Amino acid sequence: MTGWEISCISCSMTIHPAIRLLIAEIEVFRGKTGMSSTAFGTLSLNDPKFVSDLHKGRTPSLSTMDKVRAFMQANDRAPSEHAGAA
Repeated sequence: MTGWEISCISCSMTIHPAIRLLIAEIEVFRGKTGMSSTAFGTLSLNDPKFVSDLHKGRTPSLSTMDKVRAFMQANDRAPSEHAGAA
């Protein structure tokens, strides 16, 4: 194993730290907003399995990572704030 690889806890593969960071950012966002993983994937990329696939080792492109981060930045509000915006 090289210095940048991190073992996946539930499997035998390794996940690059940049993807681990993205997963952590998504989980913080989901916790803050109360959004399910399916809703997150659907709303951010029109891909309901995106989050579960990341946890299984999917390697997104840099463009996809940028789209996900842009979605989170644009929607970084608590659930009560979403209701007030309607």
